[in-house]
Amino acid sequence: MRSRLLGSVFGLALTSFVATGAVGTQPVTSKTAPLPPLSGKHGGVATEVAECSSIGVDTMKAGGNAADAILASALCVGVIAAYHSGIGGGGFMLVRFPTSSGKHAYEMIDFRETMPAAGNETMYVTNSTTPQTLSTIGGLAVGVPGELRGWEMLHKRHGRLPWKSLFQPAIKLARDGFVVNGDLASAIALGAGIIPHEPLWAEAYAPNGTLLKQGDTCYRKRYADTLEQIAEYGADAFYTGKIATNIVEAAFARGGIITTDDLANYSAIIREPVNITYRNSRIFSTVAPSSGAVVLSALKIFEGYQGDYNDSDPEINVTTHRLIEATQFAYGQRTQYGDPAFTSNVTDLQNYYLTDAAVADVRSKIVDNTTFPVAYYDPSNYTPLDDHGTSHMAAIDQEGIAISLTTTINFFWGSQVMTTDGIILNDEMDDFSSPGQLNGFGFAPSPINFIRPGKRPQSSIASSIAEDLTTGEVTIATGSAGGSRIITATLQQLHHYIDQGMGPEECTHQPRWHDQLSGVTFFEVGDTTYGVPSFPNSAVAYLNSLGYNTTTEDLTGSTSHVVARAKNGTITAASDPRKAAGRGAAF
Repeated sequence: MRSRLLGSVFGLALTSFVATGAVGTQPVTSKTAPLPPLSGKHGGVATEVAECSSIGVDTMKAGGNAADAILASALCVGVIAAYHSGIGGGGFMLVRFPTSSGKHAYEMIDFRETMPAAGNETMYVTNSTTPQTLSTIGGLAVGVPGELRGWEMLHKRHGRLPWKSLFQPAIKLARDGFVVNGDLASAIALGAGIIPHEPLWAEAYAPNGTLLKQGDTCYRKRYADTLEQIAEYGADAFYTGKIATNIVEAAFARGGIITTDDLANYSAIIREPVNITYRNSRIFSTVAPSSGAVVLSALKIFEGYQGDYNDSDPEINVTTHRLIEATQFAYGQRTQYGDPAFTSNVTDLQNYYLTDAAVADVRSKIVDNTTFPVAYYDPSNYTPLDDHGTSHMAAIDQEGIAISLTTTINFFWGSQVMTTDGIILNDEMDDFSSPGQLNGFGFAPSPINFIRPGKRPQSSIASSIAEDLTTGEVTIATGSAGGSRIITATLQQLHHYIDQGMGPEECTHQPRWHDQLSGVTFFEVGDTTYGVPSFPNSAVAYLNSLGYNTTTEDLTGSTSHVVARAKNGTITAASDPRKAAGRGAAF
């Protein structure tokens, strides 16, 4: 994995089109619309698309709260950045909300896609020596979408403005058109093998047979009609009726097994988040089948070390080593975190690994002058999940409501199946494991993540929110996109903010490392295009001396946004510069 693109062909030959991010070209912005401020006292929203962050803030200005804002922003992202987000997918969100006691509580909304009822454990197992694409391309890759049930649950529990009103900005963008930014233009170019040749795709992204480019106007009128139906009649319009029938027919035509019953029976789930105390903060994050507990485990292990945590040698050397070692142990734990409905004791396991005794035991295995083979960190010898692209966004309002939401259709352009309603369907079923598929180290896939009807696959999503341990005030809402890199990106954002005292924009501009028990540790190659320096060569050399197998990589596919609230009440929204079209907004 040496670039933003993990696989480059999206096309007629059915070669898997896998990507973790788009080329970091400069965005096209309106010449007349002034850029919104990044800080304010009333609220802030950060997404990968500047227009969508502004829509979220406009929603707050109209009397909405952070829940309303994040929904309006997410709808916008699904229109503009449809190559990895939209109502044909699913995800997770973490919500901080006020209670009648005057304090704030937390809940997780799980709207992860599920395996259709006709799925089975070996449906993606083949005897071919070439990589299988059944779980990435076509109808068999499509899971039951959860996006709208998740949004519906958030709105019913915490929204303030009418459901219908939240859809209007996205509907207008889809119907009246929006300017193609550099990120979208790159994704369209990567889809050149199919977009001009499939009428539904060409209608939106290659009118007149020519791929849209940066600066062109994109119209998604079918999708606008679909959003209007859902705005008027609610999420039921998606899960029953004509839209549901069209989803089933589109998937079936490409070999799918999803049924109208699968759609009608889908439910989002409220789960209790996991939390830890960390330094002067309490951090909350999402639980299985997502990976917030993995981030918190790594942080808790690292908490036992004292230091200044600055970026001067030799502090950065030992700090980076300890963080990576802690993360590798946490990744080893992750192979046990399957869907709680199908995995016994997963909640107990997550909580156990955060206990003082378990944390101390792991920390005792970290040695400051060496690293170890992969099996040292995961004695079970199961393959860690390697999932793919997502879209993250965060919001905080003046009432202290905070939301960290991550949504995905998985690979770029999902399953490459579009319905007649303009909905791009996910290929989330690739996030399941299948028996007999060993990785490069000979490790077997974890049975915890094998396919079962109605099951939710594991995910790297780690939407997180922290508050001041003394005052109880919210301090930061963050998370990340980028598949398996979500865990390490989110971890590093929290480290920069809490341990190093960086502000939101400074956090997002730091170079990153990534290690997921692959036997290779990746360090980011910086780029002046988006203002991120390379990871210090001296630190990489030091880690090589400890036995690390290191390489450099463009990590622009892993984008992490931050909304933070300072002690004086100022809310700052920072979008990751690795997404050229992104910008936070506040007021």
